[in-house]
Amino acid sequence: MASARLFVYHAIMVAASESKSMFTYQDRVRSYRGVSREDGDVILSELGALFGRLERRLFAEQCAGRSLPMLKRSWTAEHRIPARLFNSLRVSVEGKVKAVRASMQRDRERLERAIGRAERVIRKLESQDDSRFRVHHKRRRLFSLRSRLAALVSDMSAGRVRMTFGSRKLWLGQYDLPGNGYGSHADWVREWRERRGDEFFLMGSRDEASGCQLCVAGVAEDGSLVLRLRLPDCMAAEHGRYLVIEGVRFNHGHRAVLSALESCRQYAECRRRDGEKAARASEYGRALSYRFRRDRKGWRVFASTAVEAAPLVTDRRSGAIGVDVNADHLAVCETNPSGNPVSAWRMPLVTYGKSGRQTEALVGDAVAGVVAHARNAGKPVVIERLDFRRKKAELEGRSRRMSRMLSSLAYGLVRSYFHSRGAREGVEVVEVNPAFSSVIGRVKFMERYGLSVHQAAALVLARRLLGCSERIPRRRVAPVGNGVHVAFTVPARKRVKHVWTYWGAISGQLRPALAAQYRLDRRKRRFNPAQARLQVEACGGA
Repeated sequence: MASARLFVYHAIMVAASESKSMFTYQDRVRSYRGVSREDGDVILSELGALFGRLERRLFAEQCAGRSLPMLKRSWTAEHRIPARLFNSLRVSVEGKVKAVRASMQRDRERLERAIGRAERVIRKLESQDDSRFRVHHKRRRLFSLRSRLAALVSDMSAGRVRMTFGSRKLWLGQYDLPGNGYGSHADWVREWRERRGDEFFLMGSRDEASGCQLCVAGVAEDGSLVLRLRLPDCMAAEHGRYLVIEGVRFNHGHRAVLSALESCRQYAECRRRDGEKAARASEYGRALSYRFRRDRKGWRVFASTAVEAAPLVTDRRSGAIGVDVNADHLAVCETNPSGNPVSAWRMPLVTYGKSGRQTEALVGDAVAGVVAHARNAGKPVVIERLDFRRKKAELEGRSRRMSRMLSSLAYGLVRSYFHSRGAREGVEVVEVNPAFSSVIGRVKFMERYGLSVHQAAALVLARRLLGCSERIPRRRVAPVGNGVHVAFTVPARKRVKHVWTYWGAISGQLRPALAAQYRLDRRKRRFNPAQARLQVEACGGA
């Protein structure tokens, strides 16, 4: 669903300003004041069902072409909800629509690249005599891609936004009830209705009490938080005006939330002492937005607030630490201020076959180790700026191993975790253009320093941040594996051309040799001497 793209339920950084970053922390709702946990969960479920119902109606109003801000007065009176709750509904709907439209644009680009790739593969296969069966299925896939692209372009041209509240996967589950674990259609309807009301969002503001008028947070004697949740008037007659949640303590980020509450208190004092204009001009006040979401164990609360970035403890004058992201590991190389390697190591990161939570845990541990080393060394981290959407769209015709590798590579998650962890630890994380980093590392540094090709690429990334030049070496020989070297030529040097132009020419010369060496190594791995000996003996040979 689009909300999964808009709201991140883990501490993943989203850039808010030059000095602040938005973080989200979570905890489980365990106890309420004055009511049992079961009754409190029922109240939250009713509020979630109300929020979901109004959110769907507001989305329908927007699809009809009506202005959402103009509906505020009529909706608050008709549905008996606070104005701040309507603002939360509007922001939630607008955010989801914006996320879906951005996703549609990405899907369009992906489909266009996939269609171009499929057309090239079909033209290549048509020249082969024994590929009629493959060509047939490739044409079927090409027709499917073109149909999907035509439907997407039609929606984008008409301004249509399609969203399934409750998830499209659950909606399709009604067509195979036994296969999806439902005894009857009534069981599916019950889960469908619960899923469409399993979350609600309360938007905060820096000028409100405790950063959010609808969910006012206070600090208990034991340091935990007490959340006073304001219920809309349509629910107040049955459940009262407020629902108080006790014992909220965020395992990660509790101090950040307490700091935001203190900042809101200082904002209120400044406004009371110097006036509203002076308070708005000050740096006091941090908004606290809350999202409540229900899972199988109950309700969870997510608090989002802006956090001051930790002061930098790294300096580029000390060197840099380059990180090359690969399908099954992170290749790391540390350099001194001159760009020479100090140390290099490999951090395993196999995400193929892992669940989403397992992938997040593996990536988090690997990133934490690199950032901790960078903090102790006082050097920034350099990662490559890549667009794997283009590569994943070109999986048509690739080998199964390459397709699995690119599909399982969680580069976006690695990138987000590096920025998030770096902001918390005060480590500068810089993205650089990785153009020809593997070729430069293979030709210049792989054998010279005894590095792997990926560690040599990480060295090139670190040197690129330090401003080191990468001129063509005088020794025009490059290793391609297993002690095999390939000679290459360099085009005539011209001052008007960038040095990457020559590295591009070298890359074109090395690519066929690397492909041939890969095929040779693959055949050697497939050859089993013991199995061949048994086959010879079975045939009566010596």
